[in-house]
Amino acid sequence: MKRFFLFLMITGVVLVLSGVLFAQETPFREQLVYSLTSFNGSTFSKSFCPQSEETIYLIANENSVIAPTKTIVYYWPITRRYMAGFSTLNEKISGKLEILQNGKVIATQEEQKYVLYYPKGYWSEKAVMYLDEEADTYHKKYKEAVDAFNQKLKEYYQAMERYRESLNRFFEEVRRRREAGEEGPLNIPIPKEPQPPEFVNFYTSDPAFGFVLNLSPGKYEIRLRRDDGTILEGSEKNVVVFTSRRKGGVGYEIIPGNRWTKKENCDDPSWVIHAVGKNELYFNPYRQEEYNELYYNKLVDPQEIGRIERFKWVHVDPVEQVTLLFGRGKEILQTVERSPYFVKQIPGPELGYEIIPYDGELQKRGYKPTFEGYKVSLSPDLPKTDYQVSVIAAGSGQPEAKSERTIRLLKKENAPYVYIVAFIPIFVGVVTVMGRISKIEK
Repeated sequence: MKRFFLFLMITGVVLVLSGVLFAQETPFREQLVYSLTSFNGSTFSKSFCPQSEETIYLIANENSVIAPTKTIVYYWPITRRYMAGFSTLNEKISGKLEILQNGKVIATQEEQKYVLYYPKGYWSEKAVMYLDEEADTYHKKYKEAVDAFNQKLKEYYQAMERYRESLNRFFEEVRRRREAGEEGPLNIPIPKEPQPPEFVNFYTSDPAFGFVLNLSPGKYEIRLRRDDGTILEGSEKNVVVFTSRRKGGVGYEIIPGNRWTKKENCDDPSWVIHAVGKNELYFNPYRQEEYNELYYNKLVDPQEIGRIERFKWVHVDPVEQVTLLFGRGKEILQTVERSPYFVKQIPGPELGYEIIPYDGELQKRGYKPTFEGYKVSLSPDLPKTDYQVSVIAAGSGQPEAKSERTIRLLKKENAPYVYIVAFIPIFVGVVTVMGRISKIEK
């Protein structure tokens, strides 16, 4: 009987606590944040700095934009991050931004108009920031291109309507003459289907306003002075402006053929690429720069974490007009040019895919390349030893500095030795403990 009452008590406590927990609502608060459009070494990253973060990180001598904004902020415990509801509240705060160093105001800035221009389209990796009049020029250029496209699209729809009518007349004429007993080639002109216009191949964002910061390396403070001369509460932030530690060299983005959605990087020349069995590796070389890990992570997202003592390579620009060499020692086994590829899903109960070269037939059917890269085929017949990849300039044939990497082919039959090595510390520990026990007993 006692156990039954104890069970009821525990169940009641659990239900009450569950109700309390489920009844808790995420608190939403209006908060002053800084919307950030930060240059990240290659293009521009968008993020925001909530009140919980005291410091904004920027790359030196490059334009970045910060915009004080009142919005709804809430804490999302699943990701342990503050989230902003810009779609609910996005109120820009007017005023002048004061930049301080060692407690003294060194500059006062007003907001500027800016746009981001993507020369290869919205989804391309690179963007350029234009200010003031240039911002208007590039935005106007984009709007005119979109208007021209819409006009061509309207003409295309009208042409398609005429084409369908011509096609119906064509089939009707064929049917009529065949029914009349006419044999042989009818020599009736076949209507030609019109081709749709290509969409605008570049993109310009809508003009926006913010404070453009372009500072030399160092530590600063910022604050917003309102139009009435007061300092806006909560607008004070520290600003760390940094630069790369090292530049130059070639880093690689590697797309494994057996799991193409999981790209990996091989950036440091001392790193080794390990591969097992038959596989294809698709290489994409990049110019790169090395940044402090903490600074760079905070630059991309102020709520991100990092280690102040660590550095990381960042891909800046793709290395173009080069040829990739795959070889062993001084022997060149493959000379590879950059090519487009298409990932073809394999239908059936088993999920899978096949990576095939992108050709004119796929283009004719309206498909676009899934990715591009330099393909290196690793055959299982290759001797299990070390190989090298590097890139050379297509015109001069000169090797790109620090582009050589080692590919080490591993033997599957040696896999059990890995487990043996892993158990060595345990074996040594057991022997040590047993030895000490035997000494104590003596």
